Amino acid sequence: MGCSSITSQDLDRVFQLYDEDGNSVIEEEELDGFVKDLMDLVRKDYDNDDLQQFKRSLLNGCDLNRDKKINKAELKMILLALSQAPDP
Repeated sequence: MGCSSITSQDLDRVFQLYDEDGNSVIEEEELDGFVKDLMDLVRKDYDNDDLQQFKRSLLNGCDLNRDKKINKAELKMILLALSQAPDP
């Protein structure tokens, strides 16, 4: 992705986009949509198994409280990591 920085406005915008029910976490179907959109950024050809593996990896690495949900602080970690990743 190669973005230089993530502003708090960027973080808020992305979080609000995926936290569709407004409960302050990205969970269940919201999380599935987020994972799919991330996968679209890094791979052109993938299947459901790839999505599930990517979701598990994302939660293992960034879900600090292990609740299988992404809160705003955890999303910030994900976005910062992606901003440092080289373009695919």
